[in-house]
Amino acid sequence: MAGLLSSFDPSGLDADSLLTVLSGLERMVAAAHAVQVTAMAEFTRLRPHTPGRRFGEFVADEIALELSITRRAAENRVAQAVELTTRVPAVLTALRTGTLDLYRARIITEATYRLDDTTAGRVADHVVDRVEGCNASQIRRIVRRAVLRLDPDGSQHRHERARTDRSVVLTPVDDGMAELVALLPAEQATAVYQRVNTLARASRIPGDERGVDARRADVFVGLLLGRRDPGVAGEPGGARPLVHVTVAASTLTGADNKPGELDGYGPIPAAYARTIAADPTGVWKRLVTDPVDGSLIEHTRTTYRPPAALDDFVRARDHTCRFPGCQHSAQHGDLDHTIPWPKGPTTPGNLGALCRHHHRLKHHTPWRLTQTHGRFHWTSPTSRHYTTEPETHDPP
Repeated sequence: MAGLLSSFDPSGLDADSLLTVLSGLERMVAAAHAVQVTAMAEFTRLRPHTPGRRFGEFVADEIALELSITRRAAENRVAQAVELTTRVPAVLTALRTGTLDLYRARIITEATYRLDDTTAGRVADHVVDRVEGCNASQIRRIVRRAVLRLDPDGSQHRHERARTDRSVVLTPVDDGMAELVALLPAEQATAVYQRVNTLARASRIPGDERGVDARRADVFVGLLLGRRDPGVAGEPGGARPLVHVTVAASTLTGADNKPGELDGYGPIPAAYARTIAADPTGVWKRLVTDPVDGSLIEHTRTTYRPPAALDDFVRARDHTCRFPGCQHSAQHGDLDHTIPWPKGPTTPGNLGALCRHHHRLKHHTPWRLTQTHGRFHWTSPTSRHYTTEPETHDPP
């Protein structure tokens, strides 16, 4: 195999063939990782077990030396190997067949570590049927939602315990810089980010060459140290941060415990979603969905700058940019006419949320897009086809 790969010459292949080679090799790498995982798990079983741990205390030391990695990295890989071969074999099968690579498989195993054996297996079985073709960000959302659906009480208890671990950590990095990281409850972190983002977008003045990330950083420092950013003439319209929370009507009334959705974060426990949706401060915009089919049935309109109902509906339906795999929030993207106006109507079936990058891709590259009642059909320059479904907000 090594000889075959070393002699491979891609120079005579067209674009379509090169993409086929890339995906085929990715599946081969995944299959090789599956073999390595099973070998690592078997090696772990040959070493003495340490009570209170899933594997022996000193197993990782041998593996770290053999693979030239740190002991911490080795411990993480051993933990994943044990999880894959004992509690979530469905994920190992997906790795072996190339449906998942090792990195995306790790996203699932990291979420199942804290679950009991039965729930871990159910989550894995539920997820692997839904992740083919999904990127890491999409898989995180699918896994979070699966954990919330299959273990709602445990999820709420873990959330309550996790709130006690909130912190702010300063880490020096190179070139005279440092990272300031705050671990916060999701609704607080999201609201803080939205406030910083709103002020940063309003802070640009003529001649300002700062990028939006740099402006966010300057606004953040200014808010904490009590200094107004030079580009901020005042909060536009007295605006407060706006955060969208999506919750099923049945969950809002307490009839069930379907996960909610916090824009910019992802799935959250039902009790958490009910608390945010009932918050009277005006920071939150509540989107209520039908518990049967997940469609939008009601949204609050007490926002500082109410958009048109159609704009609201399409962004809530799409949730993110509709290019395959893109997780850019629909609330901060463009609304695009699939068939350009005036040839195409301004209706839900001809509108969709696209981030600025993929909006430009649609108009300035050979990519083609059609839409069928919220289902977006993309055709690549090599005539490959991809479809994205409208956001259904977790129907049963």
